Amino acid sequence: MNWKSILKKTGMYLLKVFLVILVIAVAFIGGVMLGYGVIGDGGSPMDVFKPELWQHILDFFM
Repeated sequence: MNWKSILKKTGMYLLKVFLVILVIAVAFIGGVMLGYGVIGDGGSPMDVFKPELWQHILDFFM
């Protein structure tokens, strides 16, 4: 093995890890928007980006 193949394999591994994290983040944001805005009794799905909403949710756990 030479350094070029090691760097290529490492780069591909890091790219895969980044893509998995990105897909998880997009699924989380989409799921929260769907759950709050469409399924739940919330208003606009964009309201999930308001800090007041998350503070209200965290108040239930503390």
